[in-house]
Amino acid sequence: MIHIAICEDDTKYLAHLRDILCRTKILCDITEYTCAEPLLLDLETGRKRFDLFLLDIYLPGQSGVEAARHIRALDEKAIMIFLSSSEDFYREAFDLYAFHYLIKPVDPDELTKVLQKAADQICAPEETLHIMFRGQNTVLRHTDITYINSFNHALYFHMRDGQEYISYGRLDEIEARLASEVFVRCHKSFIVNLLHVDRLTPEGFHIGHTQIPISRSYASDARESYRKGLFGVFQDS
Repeated sequence: MIHIAICEDDTKYLAHLRDILCRTKILCDITEYTCAEPLLLDLETGRKRFDLFLLDIYLPGQSGVEAARHIRALDEKAIMIFLSSSEDFYREAFDLYAFHYLIKPVDPDELTKVLQKAADQICAPEETLHIMFRGQNTVLRHTDITYINSFNHALYFHMRDGQEYISYGRLDEIEARLASEVFVRCHKSFIVNLLHVDRLTPEGFHIGHTQIPISRSYASDARESYRKGLFGVFQDS
């Protein structure tokens, strides 16, 4: 059973979204909200837990983007799908690791496809990478790796909590074992997780205060992958 929250202030459109969900083959429990405040209260008090959020951008009171920031702070794994009549919030949605961004009026078939992909991800085992660290087999979650660099035959795995794991091997072999749509080779010695990139400048990718270089031979593909992530990650490939 997948627990889904719909936050949409237009009650007629809310009913429309519920009907689309009910016609899918997804076994789900749906809770409806017409503004963000009661949704966030349910989450903060522990009265409700959701796997998937359908959030209208334009809501009375807190916007869907503001609500999403609170949701992400409470649940780093939450899958959020934004619904909007405007494309103006792609950047914010990308920063919040939104699963998808749909333009209203939402095509029922498109929403069904996106919901099925989300359900598949929720039910699928989490992607991990196994490395040897200090003589022991260590499991790293893909979502926790910010970037990887190689130096003198050692591989350095930088994690979002600030930890660093050191292993040995070839960066080419690690690249082949990672999710290619998220991890991008940007240098002979660097692989970056696009989901953790804050910005792209002529000097390279930036994650917090860290700058990851982009070499000339990888520049075109790396920048195109970032562009697709920023402006196309919400579209079906």
